[in-house]
Amino acid sequence: MQGAVPSRAFAAKLPIVLREDDLEESFVKGSGKGGQKINKVRNNVFLKHIPTGLFVQCQKTRSLDDNRRVARKLLAAKLDDHFNGAKSVRNQKILKLQKKKAKKKAKSRQKHLGTATGAPANDDNYEDSDDDDDQDDDEEVDSESEDEGEEDRPDESRRP
Repeated sequence: MQGAVPSRAFAAKLPIVLREDDLEESFVKGSGKGGQKINKVRNNVFLKHIPTGLFVQCQKTRSLDDNRRVARKLLAAKLDDHFNGAKSVRNQKILKLQKKKAKKKAKSRQKHLGTATGAPANDDNYEDSDDDDDQDDDEEVDSESEDEGEEDRPDESRRP
């Protein structure tokens, strides 16, 4: 298999480098919270990666320099997701958190299943015996309520 192109799943993770030549940066007026300064000053950064067409817009702070810095970080993360897919930093963090959550859930499930005391190994038989007792109790209550209802009604024979 010489000359075969390795699939993307087995390819090494590509390093993300932002070159200024590949970026198109523009500044627009912001909106939202922040008062008059946000609405009057062009501190909203619109950053576009020309080769891929991916873009970000950032207005996290009132400072233009801070917004430019944050926009570049956001674009680098977006490009990492685009080129590296499942191997990107963001997806690796998500995968790690999912594994941690699954492990915690399995541990909790094992803990709760192991602490059930007094229940026999076969849960079906245990539940059936409870249901039989409940039905007998219900029948007794029903017969008592029927008897009470008869006592409260006047006999038809006593009516004039």
